[in-house]
Formats: sequence, structure tokens, C-alpha cells
Amino acid sequence: MTPRTADGRYLLGAVNAAKTRTAIHRRLCGVCGRALGDRLVLLVRESDLARCASTEPGLHPLCAAYTIAACPMVAGRRSHYRVSAHKIDADAVHGADSDRRLGAPAEAWHAVWLTRYDVVTLYGHPAACYLLTPPLRIRPITAPPRTRS
Repeated sequence: MTPRTADGRYLLGAVNAAKTRTAIHRRLCGVCGRALGDRLVLLVRESDLARCASTEPGLHPLCAAYTIAACPMVAGRRSHYRVSAHKIDADAVHGADSDRRLGAPAEAWHAVWLTRYDVVTLYGHPAACYLLTPPLRIRPITAPPRTRS
């Protein structure tokens, strides 16, 4: 889902819009692109936890583990979202509601384990929703960033 620059660098924080839509609607893994099975993981920001939905595609458990280790935001290695948007091509867009997040403090992330999800619209984008499907479990990945006193 993550687009690359001409020199091969990944543009973390941007997604290929067409691939993301396809992955969510066809229930394909957002990392490897293969069909999701009866155990999948949604990586959900704190602000989306109450909505029971994510505009990020579901992941196989192993692909979720890779993402948790590789993505600096999900892994909690960044205290704030980037200040400026990437310069991206027509096939890539920034994640849903990214304009609101530019320069904002990082949020806590959670791994939501599911057997299935429904497709809804969130922030004008397709989203994987588990409102009607009870999660198998919800595990915190990162804590909210600490503020200095």
C-alpha cells in the first residue's frame, strides 16, 4: 500500500489509494496482498478505536507484527506526525484525515484481532469496520506520548 520514490524509498504516511480501496473491499492483506483468513488484525489509532473502524487494510497476524516493528508511528518511535506532506504522484494519497494530523502529537495504537469486518466509509474513504463483529481481542501496541511537565 505504501508508495515508493523513484530511488526506492518508501513514503511512510502515504498510501496507494487504488490498492488500499481494493485491499479493503476484497479483504486482502495490506502488507503482502494475499487474501485474509479467519484471523486478521486491524491496526487502529486511538481516535479510531471508538469508531470501531480503520481506513488501513486488515493484516495477517505475521504482517501485523512486521508493521508494528517497521512503521515508526505504529511502533511509537515518533512523538509527532510529520509536519509537511510528501510530494506524491496521482496514484498515491496521504492517509485518511492526514491534513488534520500534520504536526499533531502521535496517538496510541491498538491491534484489533478479528475474524471478519464490514466495509463502511470513514473520512470519505473505505474502512474496515468491526462494529457488528465483536473483536477476539484488542491489545495496546503503544501508549499515548508523554507530555513534559
